[in-house]
Amino acid sequence: MVERRRAAVKLRIEGKSWQEIADLLGYDSKGGACKDVSRALQKAVTDLALPLEEYRQLELDRLDAMQEALWPKVLDGDTRAIDTALRLMDRRAKLLGLDAPTRTEGVLSLDVIEAGIAHLTAQVDAARTQAEPAD
Repeated sequence: MVERRRAAVKLRIEGKSWQEIADLLGYDSKGGACKDVSRALQKAVTDLALPLEEYRQLELDRLDAMQEALWPKVLDGDTRAIDTALRLMDRRAKLLGLDAPTRTEGVLSLDVIEAGIAHLTAQVDAARTQAEPAD
């Protein structure tokens, strides 16, 4: 069953239709092939969730160990050590999602707003004219 499911996923990735997968692998219907591939993909997502968290923690532990070894030089004012520590801190912030998104402000002039309103008003008027029944 596991082998057939893997084969079904592989065939789907290759672009085969559900019916082709069902015919090639002996599913009762194309719906059965679709359901089996969906289950395989859901399991893959679930299986990856834990290792990703474990991997993230491993990376954080490595960064902590590097920073700990580097810290005495940072405190002594070694500029190379300071630069390295800052890069480590930046990497940690990225792993943890600590950096705030960049904010942008859009500025519209009154002329642009009025032109937009005029354009929309003209479109509404045109739509009303087309929708009115002929007398």
